[in-house]
Amino acid sequence: MSPTSVRDRIHELLAEPIAAAAERERETLPALLRGTDGSVVLFGAGRLGRLCARALRRGGRTLRAFCDSNPVLHGTAVEGVEVMSPAQAARLYGDSALFVVAVWTGAAHESMAERIAFLRGMGCRAVDTYAPLGWAHGDKEVPFHSFDLPVRTLGRASEIGRLTALLADDPSRKTLLAALRQRLRGEFDVEPPVADQYFPPDLVALTTDEVFIDGGAFNGDTLQIFLERTGSKFDGYHAFEPDPANAAQLHARILDLPRPVRDRIFVHELALYSHTEELGFASDRREASRVEPAGRQRVRGQPLDNVLPDQRVTFVKLDVEGAERQALLGAKSILSRNQPVTAVCVYHLPADLWEIPLMLHELLPQHRLFLRQHGFDGWELVVYAVPPRRCTKQSDRWTVRPS
Repeated sequence: MSPTSVRDRIHELLAEPIAAAAERERETLPALLRGTDGSVVLFGAGRLGRLCARALRRGGRTLRAFCDSNPVLHGTAVEGVEVMSPAQAARLYGDSALFVVAVWTGAAHESMAERIAFLRGMGCRAVDTYAPLGWAHGDKEVPFHSFDLPVRTLGRASEIGRLTALLADDPSRKTLLAALRQRLRGEFDVEPPVADQYFPPDLVALTTDEVFIDGGAFNGDTLQIFLERTGSKFDGYHAFEPDPANAAQLHARILDLPRPVRDRIFVHELALYSHTEELGFASDRREASRVEPAGRQRVRGQPLDNVLPDQRVTFVKLDVEGAERQALLGAKSILSRNQPVTAVCVYHLPADLWEIPLMLHELLPQHRLFLRQHGFDGWELVVYAVPPRRCTKQSDRWTVRPS
């Protein structure tokens, strides 16, 4: 597929009339239910499953059961509905109900296509994704992560068109196309994720004088990869992690390192933000801990510009669960002064897909923009803004090698 044809396909998706998309939102789920008895079984009893159950109830649909691969949940109830094994659900309802995959597949190691194939292999006759259900009845649940109604995405077509023109290579445009097909058509991709999240060697090579900003450091997973890639040769590493449980794991990991290495690693137990403020925070003691107004905990939010006002910075990574735009606003001076490589997650909120790359282009207009997907079905989608002098990528338009 040539770069031009990818752009044409993106343009075709974005040119769909709003009325046609609205009709698809209304009619897809009823069409899927016509070959069934009108009831639904939800595959996945986690957060997404619960949201789908509430949407079904509000839409007046019958939820027969949850099924889940976690045996700990079997025999329990979620939203007042029994949770059973997939085998039991398939045996009882495989011929009669619509099975809806209500699992964030990218968070695991299986694609949506593999989840659907699993249920069909169990004997479930009608299987589909959560998208048609969300379109039809999820108006109170969406936007949720990257999922939103197609009409809202089409309403931002001009901005997405700008992003298309700015992307530096064909793989980036293909990644954008896959994200739009999923959001507008419910067509989940089947391409394997790209390896090397934050450090794709075809885009940028790490140097021995890196000063790295790890926004959303979690338990040090990115730190470990960074040390492996640099051979522990770097000038500085600043890890930002507001969740106390995660920060404790991060500190423990650092303590295991040789003294000369750990002396160059600095942990900041705060949230990167646009301004200094006490913020609501929802902790799950894992990677999904996040700034959230209704969160029961409180954490300190601070701009990177204030925390490290005079620090030389060469690489900024942001995976802060939906606060990426706020973190970028708080790093304007550092970005402008240092012109660092910047890698930012763009899948936590629907508009992040286009708003964050366009924001990076405004802040770093000479950088090349790339999109890469490192998880299944739109998860771990990252925009890379790379200064030409550091870019290792040979694109369809230009070639720049490291200085």
